[in-house]
Amino acid sequence: MSDVGVLDAGVILAILDDRHPAHDKVRALLTRGRQGGRRLHLSSVNLAEALQHGRPITQASGLDLVALLETFDVTVHRPDVAVARAVAGLARLPRASLADRFAAATAVVLGGRLHTTDRALAKAVRGSGVRLPITVY
Repeated sequence: MSDVGVLDAGVILAILDDRHPAHDKVRALLTRGRQGGRRLHLSSVNLAEALQHGRPITQASGLDLVALLETFDVTVHRPDVAVARAVAGLARLPRASLADRFAAATAVVLGGRLHTTDRALAKAVRGSGVRLPITVY
């Protein structure tokens, strides 16, 4: 099993909202990453998505999302040509947004596990024949 994990924006949003059903499981994942149990990555595309959708929470709390991710040793991954090609190759995924495809493609290119709160994305990837381990929260 790979020790690389790739997070989607939904996982980041779950850590921001302590009422989210996946909050405790995501906190445990991020804590394991900080303790060296798994190297966690977040595409810069998914970071932008999390910053956008998490803005109401971060503005109300004063929380700096990027600083929070740094405390959990989450690496922001900058997409390269290999990721761009993989994203384009995932265009066949039904109802998967461009940001969803960046998360999945980053996991494929890094040889890691995709961590997501998006059951539809997980189902689409699994049904596509793409070999990618996925954990849904």
